[in-house]
Amino acid sequence: MTTTHAAQTWWYRKRYRRDMAMNLRLPEELANALRDLSETTGRSQQGLAREALEEYVRDYALRDYPKEVRHLVTPAPAGSWDDVILLDPPLPAGTDVQTMLSEQRDQRY
Repeated sequence: MTTTHAAQTWWYRKRYRRDMAMNLRLPEELANALRDLSETTGRSQQGLAREALEEYVRDYALRDYPKEVRHLVTPAPAGSWDDVILLDPPLPAGTDVQTMLSEQRDQRY
């Protein structure tokens, strides 16, 4: 009877989370800077390192663009509903943003 790799390693996946764990050896100067930043910000060293890696991986493809235009093609950070701008005053009843913008364009031309 032949078993698949997944079947052979189920015990490992069950015991450990699906997130990848890794050991990272840092030069003493970088380790001290990370420790200081962690104390200053009140965030964990792991969280700071994870955020830096996420940013590096996200922006890696941008390395071929000139620095002057990278901001034009950089993905926007993931936000929350707290970042949504509420219109003040609110739109008139029965009007949505798309209709309002369309009317404004028509008035310009």
